Amino acid sequence: MDCTEEEAANVDRVLEQKNFYDILQLPSSATDDEIKGAHKKMALLVHPDKNNHPRAKEAFISVRKATAILLDKEKRREYDSYLRSPRGFATDKFDLSDDEIDVILIGAGIAGIVGIAAGLVSLYNWWTGSSKKKEVKYAK
Repeated sequence: MDCTEEEAANVDRVLEQKNFYDILQLPSSATDDEIKGAHKKMALLVHPDKNNHPRAKEAFISVRKATAILLDKEKRREYDSYLRSPRGFATDKFDLSDDEIDVILIGAGIAGIVGIAAGLVSLYNWWTGSSKKKEVKYAK
């Protein structure tokens, strides 16, 4: 499927950014409500179900990750400190698994129903120490 110039521009803009505030188009003084609003706006622009760009999923994941880091008070404090340090910027320092992102977004009240279900499963697996996938058996 072809994408529009606007869809391509939105995805390219997100993927060109390294700074989480820039991904969400926010100042570093943004409140949680501003972060949630920016997440909603950006997620709609780059969501792979709404944007036909081949890298839309990658951009969507970047938006989710940026939102999760900035909504988690401890991670945001560490991130802000890291941005001010002379060490430079390394994106892998703040890599989160999909499960960690889901838990933060669910806690912030901005995950969709699929994200909530996935987050609850992740939370249950974390709580019980069970990360093995169990085979589902259906009655005949």
